[in-house]
Amino acid sequence: YITYASRDLTSRVHHPGACGAMEGDAHARATQPEHRDGAIGAQEAAPGSEARRRGDGAMAMRSGDLDTLEGATSPEGGYHDHGGGEHIANDTALLRQAWINESCAPEVLDYKDDLVDRIKSLVSNQEQIVEVHEQDHEKALTRMIRFAELYRVKFMLRSYLRKRLKKIEAFAIHIYINPALSSRLAPYELEYAKEYIDAVNKLCTDSILSRMPKDYDSLIHQSEAMESEVPDMIPSPSLDQHVFMVAKTETDLPVGNTSVQLQEGDIYAIRYSSVNRLLLEDRGVCLL
Repeated sequence: YITYASRDLTSRVHHPGACGAMEGDAHARATQPEHRDGAIGAQEAAPGSEARRRGDGAMAMRSGDLDTLEGATSPEGGYHDHGGGEHIANDTALLRQAWINESCAPEVLDYKDDLVDRIKSLVSNQEQIVEVHEQDHEKALTRMIRFAELYRVKFMLRSYLRKRLKKIEAFAIHIYINPALSSRLAPYELEYAKEYIDAVNKLCTDSILSRMPKDYDSLIHQSEAMESEVPDMIPSPSLDQHVFMVAKTETDLPVGNTSVQLQEGDIYAIRYSSVNRLLLEDRGVCLL
């Protein structure tokens, strides 16, 4: 049921900054001028060091994503630190993980309504800032970085919503008749599922089912003559397919009649049915 992967892999996966720092140190050592006289070397290296410091500052602004840029300027101009940079960076990370979870999980997960609203507000605010400084050539680099981050966040948000709609279309009837699943949808998603079911039912009835024998003209039953109350022609997701899971904290994972002690950073290939409850309740696991 479970395949375990080393925690060393997790450290490499979740700490890309370490590799970047090592590469940066190697680059700094390779580009540092060599001088026999320490004083003269310091004077000659000063202009280059200043340029590198300016370049490092630009890269630091880029790595800070939208949170650093949010505090850098405002639509009115000037510097305004709103004190919310950490929350903004956290929201983008939460959106990324919600997008990955939705992409890897076979069933539809809970809709992150509060997170989506905050991300939409953040994107709208950043677009206003970019528009205000569109003609300011001194902030051209900052504007380019804003555009890159906006495209990245908007791509994740659109992909997150599209993947949910894809699952709704694939398992529309299964989700709609199951209260536990339909409660995970946003109001507009639930309305979309209802309209999709009606459209598919009308299409199938007009084109095929109206020409079938009486006992075989149902969209959800193989044969009404069998007198089965449980629909047997409704597609549903396979919860036994395997997924990759990483433990965010130490927790116990129930598997059958036993439990597995998860350590922070452990990666497992495991059946989704064994981990879906922990994932839905946000109890220290996420998908990869």
